[in-house]
Amino acid sequence: MKARVTESSSVNELQFELKYCERCGGLWLRPVGGGQIYCVACGRAMGELPPASRKAETARMPQGPRWGMDDSDFEDCEEYGGLDLDAAGGVV
Repeated sequence: MKARVTESSSVNELQFELKYCERCGGLWLRPVGGGQIYCVACGRAMGELPPASRKAETARMPQGPRWGMDDSDFEDCEEYGGLDLDAAGGVV
């Protein structure tokens, strides 16, 4: 919520806006147009944290052989009467 500027305001007056802290959610006042997003207490606490890592991390699934399967499992469909279990949804 921004404070309104009136024509009768003098140059020496300070204007503030109501802001919520983006860490704790508390309400506080900051100068109009100020870039602070944390209250004073949270600003100090955030200043003590180490800087964020710039390296982007991506989650990966391990690539390797599937447990309990080898090439013969895919080639040998005779025990199931020649049915393609993938096409049948795995139900015999």
